[in-house]
Amino acid sequence: MVLMGGGLSICSSTQESACVSTPQWPDEAKKAELYLIQPHYITNISNAEDWPADRKPLLRQVTAMLQHLQSKLADTPVTQRELSRLWRSSEVEVNGSWVSGRELYSSLSGAELNFIFDQLEIAVKKSSLTKNRVEEQVSAQLSKDQFSLGLYQQFVDLAREVNANKKPVKKAPHIVVLTASGRDPYAAVDFYQSLFEQLGATVSWLPVNAAYQAALRDSAGAEAGCNNFPHHLTKEQGSFQRARVYPDLATKQKEFCLKGSDNAVRLIGKADAIFINGGDQSLTYKALKQPDGTDTPELAKIRVMLERGKLILAGTSAGTAVLSGGSYLGQQTVMISNGQSAQALYQGALAQPAPADGCENDRSCGEGVDEKSLTYQASGLNLFPWGVLDTHFSERGRQGRLLTLVAQTQASFGFGVDEATGLLVGFDDKNPSLVRFHVKGNNGVYLAERSANSQFKPSKLTEMTSHYFTNGDSFSLQQGQLIANFADWKYAPNTSNRPLLNSGNVFSSDNYRQLAQLLCGTQSRDATGQFDVAGREYKLKLHRPAEAASRTGQYAVGNVHKSYCSYRNVLVSVEPAL
Repeated sequence: MVLMGGGLSICSSTQESACVSTPQWPDEAKKAELYLIQPHYITNISNAEDWPADRKPLLRQVTAMLQHLQSKLADTPVTQRELSRLWRSSEVEVNGSWVSGRELYSSLSGAELNFIFDQLEIAVKKSSLTKNRVEEQVSAQLSKDQFSLGLYQQFVDLAREVNANKKPVKKAPHIVVLTASGRDPYAAVDFYQSLFEQLGATVSWLPVNAAYQAALRDSAGAEAGCNNFPHHLTKEQGSFQRARVYPDLATKQKEFCLKGSDNAVRLIGKADAIFINGGDQSLTYKALKQPDGTDTPELAKIRVMLERGKLILAGTSAGTAVLSGGSYLGQQTVMISNGQSAQALYQGALAQPAPADGCENDRSCGEGVDEKSLTYQASGLNLFPWGVLDTHFSERGRQGRLLTLVAQTQASFGFGVDEATGLLVGFDDKNPSLVRFHVKGNNGVYLAERSANSQFKPSKLTEMTSHYFTNGDSFSLQQGQLIANFADWKYAPNTSNRPLLNSGNVFSSDNYRQLAQLLCGTQSRDATGQFDVAGREYKLKLHRPAEAASRTGQYAVGNVHKSYCSYRNVLVSVEPAL
């Protein structure tokens, strides 16, 4: 397995800021999504039946704003950023009162904004005279971030090793891309096909997603369900008008659906590797699990191939998080689905569906839940049983939510993978209980470990053990025992400084990581941080006991020299401040 933490940056025609220089893109390269306001698009929005009665006044304001923006844009397609900026800076009169565009925009839920922008998005074409849409293209070798490029290349190289052990050996490894994590399952297809082809693989898109499974289960039959695929895409994934934006991919989706799961299983069987994109892990779960929690035929095939060593499985962001699940040392491993650290430590973890983005605006969060609540479900795809998986980890200050979930569910471990970082997982055929891990990339992997002294109740966490492994480090697990090996180019810090280490708002951005890194690189025994939640201040303490260890070093990738500090056995506690 190659488990990536998200945030990977690759040079493409829609992400030129990720390029060391601006490539000369061909005319058929897509530069951005485009949006066009036309009267019949506005009619589709204003006639929407899904808006609750108490949101209808807001819908009338939206309709008036779109009519105003249409008059200003005069049939000119614009990017989402341009359209959003114009909306926020505008005012419109509704029933004799002036409505601020900024306030109107911020009062909409995520689902409402998605619905509006989906209805306005159009296919990007080379010219008005052609029906063919242009596609996002990648220029991998011009990427600024060589760590991200290296992770993707590692994945392709591992696929090549699997291919070399098969007969007949193909000229290039075959990678299957699964875009099931995306609310729009078509948006990332061009990017991953272009990227992996440039890195030396043949690539197939596997259109298995939540809507596909729902179509196959349609009460009128699979054929009727597949022919009515847009309905299922809307209901299951909240995605609208995709056939207008991606007509070719929508046609492929329908044809694939009509062939059924036997065809999907055959395509999976030809793969050397499968890559799962980022987005929403709950959508990927619905794409590969039946409503009763059993495996779909597609997941059953993936599981068998993975167990037999005939497949490399990789994910990024949600594509990593969804792999959690199964049993380890007698405890069920759950799948995280939402939450922020401060709220998690204050409230605890809730075993219920994740609240929708912006749910506080339309009051759809549910009783006792808000947008920051830590939620989880009993399992993910049950392909990674050794601990809860979390992503975008240090960059979003997610240590508190992982520590909380591990402690509350009595799991042994939690794994937090940073951005532009990969956790490589390997198995020992002669010793199935031994699992080996290797860290590669720009940052690190955080391990939360529950020990005999660990205790948790809302607002108080006691002596959870934490480890942080960075580029080049390896570790293994056998029957719950962690054995760590720091990279041989790292050395024990020799500074004699013992500064007072303290951080305010410890879960903001990557403040926790910065605080822990200061502790890692000095001889200090303790570091503290603060955070506020529900009007009360809390204190987080990091303590380095005698059995703790740390190593530091520098590593060069291209012209980039990156400093690292890895540590193990640092204790974490949280309590209300006095």
